[in-house]
Amino acid sequence: MASKQHIISLDAWVEPPEFDFDHTLTVIRDDSATSRPEQLRDATILMFSGTPVTRNILDNAPNARLLAANGTGVDHVDVVAVRERGLTLCKVPAQNTDSVSEHAFALYYALRRQVLRMHQLVMEGKEWPERKTVHAEFGHVPRTNVEERLIIQYSTCIIGYGALGANVEKIAKALGMTVIAAERKGATEVRPGRVAFDRALRDATVFVFVTPLNESTRDMIGAAELEAMQESALLVNVGRGGIINEEALAAALRNGTVGGAATDVFAIEPATKEGCVLLDSTIPNLILSPHIAWYSQQTITNTRQTIKKNIEGFVAGKPQNVVVQGNR
Repeated sequence: MASKQHIISLDAWVEPPEFDFDHTLTVIRDDSATSRPEQLRDATILMFSGTPVTRNILDNAPNARLLAANGTGVDHVDVVAVRERGLTLCKVPAQNTDSVSEHAFALYYALRRQVLRMHQLVMEGKEWPERKTVHAEFGHVPRTNVEERLIIQYSTCIIGYGALGANVEKIAKALGMTVIAAERKGATEVRPGRVAFDRALRDATVFVFVTPLNESTRDMIGAAELEAMQESALLVNVGRGGIINEEALAAALRNGTVGGAATDVFAIEPATKEGCVLLDSTIPNLILSPHIAWYSQQTITNTRQTIKKNIEGFVAGKPQNVVVQGNR
C-alpha cells in the first residue's frame, strides 16, 4: 500500500475526522464528483454519505482501494462493481440507534395522536372556539378505531431485528407495548423468539420497519401484505425507502385498508412530487419526514469516531466493519 493516502470525500454531510497517517484530503462540497471526474483519479480512499457510488464513479477512481461509507446503509453502492475491482467496502454500524429509535416513536405518536391535524385546527382559530371541544373529531382515525385503545393494548411488530430493532423493542416495552419480532419473509423455519411473517402481519397493530434495503427486502410490503393487516394498523418506516411499495401504501391509506403510516425514507431521495406518489396532501393519515431520523449531535460524533477507526484500520492492514473484503 502506498505510504501516502489520497482521501476524497464525495460529499460534505459529515465533516471528516483527523487521521493519524500521511494523507491528503479533499472534500467535494457540490455535485462535481460526476461532472469533474478527473478529480477522482488519484484517490486511494473514497468517503461518502448519500452520494451514489456507481460503476462510473469507480471507473473514474482507478487507484481507489477503500470505500468508506459514513452510515449503516450501503444500498446506494454498486456492490457488484466493488467486488469486480477488488475494493474493500466498510460502513458505520449502529451509530444512530438512539436517534432513529427516538424518531420512530416521535412519528408513531404524531400519527396515533393526530398531532398535525390538531395543530392545523388550532392554528385556523375557528373550529375549536365555535365547538368549544373537538374530542369527537379526534376520537379515532377515520374508518378505524385506532384511538379507542390504550397503548398497553397495542402489539408492535419490529421488521428488521438488529441493534436498531432491539433498541426499538426496549423502548416499546418500556411504554407497555407487547412486542413481536417478525421472521424473514418467506423463511421456511421460524427462529426462537420470532413470529412467522404472515402471522405477524395479521396480529400486530403497529409496525416499525428498521430493516436495510436489499433484494430480499425490496417491496417487502405490497398490496397483499397491507390487505392482510388490521384496518387499525399503523406503519412507521425509519429503515429504508423501497421496503414498502409507495403506490400500494398510498392506495391502502386512501381505501382505509390500514389506519395510517409515517415514513422518514423514500424509494428515491430526495423525494419530489414528480417522483413519489406519497407527496400528496390528499392522502389521509400520512406523516412524512425528510430522512432525518439519523441526525443528532451524538450520531455525528459516533460517525466520525468510527470513520477514523475504519480508515486507520484499513491503512494499518486491519480493516473494520467490512461489508466487502477487497484484495487491493
